[in-house]
Amino acid sequence: MGMVNNYAVSVAKEFWSATGLSTEPPFDIAGAVSLLFPIDIVQLSELSTAKIDHWFSARNVNIQTHVQDRPLHGFVVFSRGVGFMFINGTDDEQERRYTIAHEVSHFLLDYKIPRDKIIKKLGAEVEEVLDGIREPSSKEMVEGIIKHVAVKPFTHLLEKEGDGSFENLQVYYAENNADTLALELLAPASRIKAETLKEKKKLSHTDFCKICNELLVHRYKLPTQIATDYAKVLAYRATGGPSIMDKLGF
Repeated sequence: MGMVNNYAVSVAKEFWSATGLSTEPPFDIAGAVSLLFPIDIVQLSELSTAKIDHWFSARNVNIQTHVQDRPLHGFVVFSRGVGFMFINGTDDEQERRYTIAHEVSHFLLDYKIPRDKIIKKLGAEVEEVLDGIREPSSKEMVEGIIKHVAVKPFTHLLEKEGDGSFENLQVYYAENNADTLALELLAPASRIKAETLKEKKKLSHTDFCKICNELLVHRYKLPTQIATDYAKVLAYRATGGPSIMDKLGF
């Protein structure tokens, strides 16, 4: 579970501001993604890497996941400025909504924002390198090092290995960052705290968790386990953690 941070708050606010969609929960994350970005959202039952490879092959699209087959909740692949987002259609609505938020967070944090930054620093001609059309020139490589940007293509980032472990620290941090932004997109921390404390200015850690969890599940439509974990994070931030009485069950 990613922690709330100012950068995620800023990105989420900019995201929703650009959509012009209703600000009343549950937020239309799928509609927002389709409105803002050249991303096709594809639902496949019992999603797996093999099914994604087959989907591309059947459409004569030269993209492959290049990983061992395994089940997935979601997957996003980027190519030449556009994306394909695959969602497990077998999951329930709450899980699918969270998956879309998580995958678009990857699109923003791991692809679009870094890509825009590189183009701004090195010029529009570097798009050919980022899209894998050509290799970077020596000049572009040097400029990339000097300006602290990676001049190379990026297509996808699978979150975990088949056994559920993270492949490396880069993937671990990317997943945490995507979770953080996904939560801020679907249930902004400051708004959730205000609504949880709506009736009382102060709550115990236990009461905050209970009220917050119900709010996240029923009003903001988060998956049950994610709502429970997020409520605990927000409760610690709002109350400083459980008191001795809370720990004793009173």
